[in-house]
Parts: sequence; structure tokens; C-alpha cells
Amino acid sequence: MNDFAKTGIAAAAAVGTVLLALSMGPREVSLELFDDQGQEFFAGFTDPTSVATLEVVEFREAAGAAYPFVVQRDAKGRWTIPSHGGYPADAKDRMGKAAAMMIGLKKQVVVGDVPGRHVEFGVVDPLDAGTETAGRGTRVTMKDGAGNVLADLIVGKEVDGKLGEHYVRVPDKKRVYRTKLDGELSTKFADWIETDLLKATSWDIQKVTFDNYSVDEQRGEVVPGDKYVVSKSSDNKWTFAGLDPEKEEANEDKLREFANTLGQIKIVGVRQKPEGLTAMLEQATGIDRQILAQTLAQKGFFLGRGGKLFSNEGDLLFETSKGVRYTLRFGELVAGEGEEVSSGIGSAAKPADDKQDPNAKPADKPANNRYLMVTAEFDPALLTEPAGVRLPKEQMEKRAEARRAIEEIAAAVATWKNRHEGKLPATLAELTVKPADGEPVLKALNQDPWGSDYVLLVEGDDFTVASYADDKKEGGEGVAADVRSDRIAYEEALQREAQAWDDHNKKVEDGRAEADKLMQRFGPWYYVIDRALFEQLKPKREDLVKPKAPKPADPAAPVAPGEDGK
Repeated sequence: MNDFAKTGIAAAAAVGTVLLALSMGPREVSLELFDDQGQEFFAGFTDPTSVATLEVVEFREAAGAAYPFVVQRDAKGRWTIPSHGGYPADAKDRMGKAAAMMIGLKKQVVVGDVPGRHVEFGVVDPLDAGTETAGRGTRVTMKDGAGNVLADLIVGKEVDGKLGEHYVRVPDKKRVYRTKLDGELSTKFADWIETDLLKATSWDIQKVTFDNYSVDEQRGEVVPGDKYVVSKSSDNKWTFAGLDPEKEEANEDKLREFANTLGQIKIVGVRQKPEGLTAMLEQATGIDRQILAQTLAQKGFFLGRGGKLFSNEGDLLFETSKGVRYTLRFGELVAGEGEEVSSGIGSAAKPADDKQDPNAKPADKPANNRYLMVTAEFDPALLTEPAGVRLPKEQMEKRAEARRAIEEIAAAVATWKNRHEGKLPATLAELTVKPADGEPVLKALNQDPWGSDYVLLVEGDDFTVASYADDKKEGGEGVAADVRSDRIAYEEALQREAQAWDDHNKKVEDGRAEADKLMQRFGPWYYVIDRALFEQLKPKREDLVKPKAPKPADPAAPVAPGEDGK
């Protein structure tokens, strides 16, 4: 028997053995490679609110380093971004969506468990210490408040032809799976913050001042520049101060466009302000002025006399109908891209050197952004006070009570008069006397809120019911003014004026609270804004003013000799 025949017999025997085993054993054969297919990755992770830390690590091949982006909840329950100095994160909804990606995530298809293919699938751990950069994935880790890992996954390449389906691997495990990931985990700073910096709306903006001074750094002087002031009139139209009314008018379209831009300022980066600067950007006491001045100058801001701050690109001030005055100070250009702009972190994940000359920008680094510092303060003078009388709330409540009683007493007097053939009672007390055949027209007669009796004043057939109010004397002004049945309109006017004052007081309270909230937000930070946005916020006079259109000719005006062509 030749070798080929022997091999055939052996193969047939093997097949027979397998068939015999299948016929005698279980109907399903389980291979170890597929023993967890269909199971959840993180079965114990069920509560999205338990996440206290999210870390997304990307590998930047250009820098040859891993870049971690972390969002963390602090002891007070506030979400922050540690890589950006602990800047507040607007993370509640986004974190919930991120957690939802991992909760219930299943191992849909097992691809294999050969480590040599991890590069092919893009699931190499970005945190691996090796020097090889190819095939590194994005690692997503979620932890609870105690530091326990809730989910940890390396997300690799997208599967060809399968939208949203990726190769994935659990760190420290060699097995690779295919699974569908619903959603996206962004590591962009702007995606995790409230980018609407000022929280101001265009219709709230009432006045804008463009103060285009500059700073002569060599001489240490502030150089005055053009200053433009625009404001809204009572009919909500924009006006420009200092126009030649015969030749010019405000360009309302451009001013409305500017107000919209101002109400939609977006930030692209943040830096922590140096110690020694108050929330209102003045030098704090006990701080070394020279060190503070040098630190500020690197970003284009300069301390003046009295600790006041100036900017090398001037200021923009605007006031709102809420009584809040914003001041925007524009500083130096910001070089770089990506994290260099958003956080000051260099391309190699190292902090930028604040001591470097800010004007020494490498030629290969664009400077498309600029520093900005913002303050906000409440000024009650920006709110128009009501013109009417302002009586104490206690007095207004007493007057309202007296008015109700007087209206009831006056109605009772009218009823009495009808029952007694047009005669009036001698005193108000008669209104409470029970007649022989009925009930009294007034069940009880109480004193007024100031402890005096109501008075019936008779003039012919007419009558007036009155309270002499706070001074208990007829006549008077303010809190001493009488409350009378023939002056109900006056009481209504007082109530309207009181409501106007209440509304004004509420605006003052809200305005102060708004300014305080804004300063808590602005206080610790420099901001970075887009250079193109900065240029929109620094318009020239010709952008805000336009030539006045000529008046149309009056067809009824007499024609001068020769004007008709004769």
C-alpha cells in the first residue's frame, strides 16, 4: 500500500471519528474563540450618572505622543476639564450620551485573538510604551467617583462598508471584536464647553463704545485713538454720536449685524489668569507689580497707574438693557493650532512656555487667534427709574386694604340712600343698624388700617367715604394722602407706580445677580477668540456710517428760470 492510500485511509478514519462523536455527543460544538460573542463588554455598568471621570486618549502620529482629554466631576458636582486649567465643562448631557455608548455595548462579532493583527485593526493601545506609532487606536475610559473603572475600551478602525461599526479591544486583552458604536466621543475643547461666552443677546444691547487706543510699549504710554459711540434710540434705531446730520447717517444694517456678532462671540481656547489680578482686572494689593506686569505683557495687556489694565488693541464696551456693562480687552495674537490654541498645550503635550517672547512666533505656526479678557459690572444708572411716587410697601398694602373697605362702605351708603328716599345716613354707624324688617346694609364697620374711623363727607346730595390715612388728618401728600371713594383712579395710579417700582427693583436684583454670575465665569480666565471674529469686533468708522441719501425733490416746488430747459 502506497503512502497516498495510507493518508486517505487515515483521513477517512478521522472524519468517521468526528462524525461518530457528533452523532453520540451534543448537537452544538462551542469553540473557545467565540465563547463570549454576543455578551456585553461591561455588564456591571448600568447607571450613566455614576460616571465621574471620562478620559479619551488619542495618539497624535505627527507628535509621536498620546494626547489625553479628561472631563472630571469635582467634589461640588461641577464638571471641569483638567487639561484646560479646570475650565468648567458643559458636560451633563454630553456625558450622558457618552455613557450610553458603553452601557449595554455588545461583542457583536469576534474577529480574532492574534496580537500581531492589532496594527491591522487599529486597536494598539495609545498608551503603550513602544516606539511604534502605526495602528494605535483611541482609548476610552470611564470611572466612578471612587476611581473604579466602569468601562475601558480601545476603539480602532471603522469596518469597511459598515457605517459606525468599529474594531475594538479591551486593554490588556488580545481578542478583537467588531461592534456598532452609536455616537461620537469628541476630544475637541469647544464640544465640551458653553461656547457662547458673553450670554448677551443683540436686542438687549443698548450702547457700544469702541475705544481704539493703543499702547506704546517702548515709551510705556497709552496712545489715544479713534473713539466711536453707537446707541439705540427710544424707537430702537441705532444712532452714531458725532455725525454730520446733513451728510451722514448711521448704517443701521451694519450696526444690527455688529450687534448680532457681539451677541454670538464664541471662544476657541482658555488660559488661567495670573495671580495678583482682581476679577475686575486691577492689580491686587500685596502683589509684586513687576512680575505681574511682565506676565500680562506677554499676552498683550499692560498695567497702568493705579493698577488699571490696558490692552494693546484697545477696548470695546457695551451696555445692556439689564444694566450690565461689559468690557472686552483685546490682547496679543496666539500662535499655533489645536491644543496649542485651546489650552496652551504644545504639540508634544507639554505646557507652552509663557516666558518666551510672544512676538517670536515660528514661521510655520499660524497666528489666527487673539487673547481676550472680559469683565462685567452692574450699573443701576443704566436702568431708567420709574417717574412716579415710591411709597413703602407696607403703606401701599394699607392703602389697598382701605380702598377695598371704602368701596364696600360706599356701596352700603348708596343702598341706604335708595332705601331712605334719597336721604343719607347721619353717620356711617347707621349702616350697621338692623332694621325691623331686614338685615343692615353693612354687617360691621371696622377702623381703617391706621387705627382711625372711616369718615362720611357729605356735600348736598353727594357723598364721599374717606380714610385720612397715615397722618390721620384731611388732605396730605404721599403716605399722608387721603384714601377717598371719589379718588379711586388715584389709588389705581399709585398701584401702577408701585408695580413699576417693584419691576424696577426686580431688574436691579436680576442685573446684580447676572453681573455676579458673569464675573464668577470671567474672573479666572484669559480667553482666545478667532482672529477673524476680532476683526469684526473692530470696525472702522466707514463701516458704521454711510452717506445720507438725498431728499427727493418736491414736485410742488417752483421751478427757477432756465431749469425747465427754456
